[in-house]
Amino acid sequence: MRFVCITALCLCVQAISAMDATVRRTIPAVRLSVRPVIDGKLDDPCWKEATQTSGFSDEMLGTPVADDTTVWVGYDDHAVYVAFHAHDPRPEAIIARETKRGAEFYNEDRVRLRLNPFNSRRAEDESELNLNPLGAQMADFAGGRANKQEWEGAWEGAARIVEDGWIAEMAVPWACFVRPESGGEPRTLGINFDRYQARTQIKSYWSNLGPQERRELGGEWTGVGLPQTKVADPLSAILYAYGGYDRGRFGLRAGGDVRYRFTPSFTGVYTLNPDFSNIEGAVTSIDFSYAEKLPEERRPFFLEGADYLAPRLYSLRPFASIRLDDVDAGAKFFGRVAPGTDLGVLGTMDTSGRRDMVVALTRQFSPFDSVTLQGVSRTETGINNQVALGLGRFRRGDWTLQGAYTRSWDRTGPGEATDIFINWGSKTWWLGANYEQTSRNMRARNGYVAFLDQKGVNAELGYWSRWRSGRFRSGFFQLAAHSYDHLDGTAFRNGISLDSSLETAGQWSFGAGFSAGMFEGQADRVFSAGVGYPSQNSFSNAGLRVAAGKRGGRNYWAVIPSAVRRFRNRFSIGLSSEIIHSGATEQQHILTLSYDLARDQGIGGRIVRTGHRTNGYLSLRKSGYGGTEYFVIIGDPNGESSTARFVIKVLHPL
Repeated sequence: MRFVCITALCLCVQAISAMDATVRRTIPAVRLSVRPVIDGKLDDPCWKEATQTSGFSDEMLGTPVADDTTVWVGYDDHAVYVAFHAHDPRPEAIIARETKRGAEFYNEDRVRLRLNPFNSRRAEDESELNLNPLGAQMADFAGGRANKQEWEGAWEGAARIVEDGWIAEMAVPWACFVRPESGGEPRTLGINFDRYQARTQIKSYWSNLGPQERRELGGEWTGVGLPQTKVADPLSAILYAYGGYDRGRFGLRAGGDVRYRFTPSFTGVYTLNPDFSNIEGAVTSIDFSYAEKLPEERRPFFLEGADYLAPRLYSLRPFASIRLDDVDAGAKFFGRVAPGTDLGVLGTMDTSGRRDMVVALTRQFSPFDSVTLQGVSRTETGINNQVALGLGRFRRGDWTLQGAYTRSWDRTGPGEATDIFINWGSKTWWLGANYEQTSRNMRARNGYVAFLDQKGVNAELGYWSRWRSGRFRSGFFQLAAHSYDHLDGTAFRNGISLDSSLETAGQWSFGAGFSAGMFEGQADRVFSAGVGYPSQNSFSNAGLRVAAGKRGGRNYWAVIPSAVRRFRNRFSIGLSSEIIHSGATEQQHILTLSYDLARDQGIGGRIVRTGHRTNGYLSLRKSGYGGTEYFVIIGDPNGESSTARFVIKVLHPL
């Protein structure tokens, strides 16, 4: 018996030691004497100077992966340099399709650098840089960045497939990162590397965060001598002009955005006649919804530093920049103003007399605890709206608690909202509950409030996992229930829902769901199902979702097909439709076409048929890789119906 106990204890110690070896790893910093040439080769002598590491482990299992990844990392006063050798005995099965910078390729083979210059172990301070085997670059920089290379940062990346896998190299200038002020003294930075192998659908980490992505399990890069505090070339600008024939008249508009980096951690952005002429806006779904739907933000001035200004609650946002639909001038300031303290300030105005202001201050007490204060103001003729928010977020182990109180002042009277959220999450399971109370007079005219005059609870239980063998590769289900009354105690809305999905080893995806409940005395009951193939190919796939039942007391059904196909790696065609019946039948059909002339040049167009209205546009573009960009646009990409419009748009960085 004693032998059995000792053996079990030894096995437990070994298991714990093995687990510890895969998390909270450290790597020493090495300053390179010569910069590498970023060409997807490992023949530069400087890589022999760089620190080398390996030993990636499976995200789900925590065990070493069969196909390991070797990483080299170094730096100098200009940039961080990283090289990957992603070992793979079947290089012919490596999946890489995307070639455009900035496009998403999460379902392809890829490697990623994660860097947190503050070593705060918080996702908000971490920047992520990805490469696929074709050298396509995808980045998500901390704080939020505009979709313009000059402001994102001109980081380099290259990759190539070799006989035993594939190799990737990247050089990321320090100027790309929001980072601490430094006199050059050695510091410890947060760092991690991960890889996705599309053939096996295995995600592996150098320092394993697990499927919950717990940043406190990430690695550290020790002894890094950050460059001096002074920012090189702190001033940059993007000027634009567009003109042509628009709605019966000829016109010309010009403006620009100017960015000034006061320190490596604090930035100001100024705009005059900001660029509101998007080449392609998001198309809002016509499917049934009791709550308002907001389109995505795509304008550079509002995207830059957006994360410092927009903390979100469960169903209330004091500020949504898409509400600022007509701005003549504006300024914003954002960044870290003290250790663990972030500030964001935005002010805009237009010639009609409207003034908008947003201030957000976040204090981080630990990697798990933070408090945010936010104020939003909108004043114009007939409107004087102010909103104040206090938000606290705390995590202990697998438990997270978030509480918020919001108050508004408006001509309709004062309003308030309370939001308390608690969540427990393990590797594959989660359980959460949310209590909300929103008054009838709560107004966030520059934000979003899903429902007024309500109090109640929403709860959910969910499961998600990936499997390494067998017929299925991933699965998900979520059971949710909610019950809300009006503040006077009368019934408002309640219901229960079940959603599930499965993905097979052959890349078939299946989904099914059911929901039932009441909304203002009207019965809801809907069954839904969907299928798609192939699930891992974003360039060529097809899917169908159907639903039937009752919505708002009316018979409801929906048929939503979609398909996309790319030919010869240049020409793509996509078609999606929504046919919705809820008392009456509505239809929306979207046809999208594009042809790549070169890496940074292409012809594109879209036709949208919504009800009895049809809108279409055609564009010729040169964009995505820095320098002067131009667009020739026939039609209005954001119009509700076809418009006689011919516009030439030019953007020029300074």
